[in-house]
Amino acid sequence: MDSGIKYSEKDLYSLKVKYNGLLERNKKAEVFFKANSVSECIKYLDLFNDVTRQLSGIIFFIEFLSGEELSYEQKINGFNEVRE
Repeated sequence: MDSGIKYSEKDLYSLKVKYNGLLERNKKAEVFFKANSVSECIKYLDLFNDVTRQLSGIIFFIEFLSGEELSYEQKINGFNEVRE
């Protein structure tokens, strides 16, 4: 079924790069949350939630554009093919 949406491989590549960057931020935030007090963590909770929502949205778009479900490995570790 043709969705009518046009995209290029460059679009998919850009989404993967963006995903990797957000994933790194998410991992750093998890380390921060484990190392700091609850009151300190609450200050950054909205930002963490925003990054998490963005990751979820990008997963949806990558799966939609590629027609394939991301593997657990890709969701957790990102995309090796776009690492710089």
